[in-house]
Amino acid sequence: MVKRDVDVSPYLDKGIFQELKDEEKFKTVRVSFDSIEWCNQADLDPEFFFEKSKAC
Repeated sequence: MVKRDVDVSPYLDKGIFQELKDEEKFKTVRVSFDSIEWCNQADLDPEFFFEKSKAC
């Protein structure tokens, strides 16, 4: 298993992602088809996470 970290905090000041500053909403993350999605329909694709991630 490969582990990587992604800092999404810079994106939480933009659009629909602002709602995810609420920790309870952020915790609603799930895999939906081929992307990562939250309860408010915000989503990011795997390529985004790979490009922005760093090895642990």
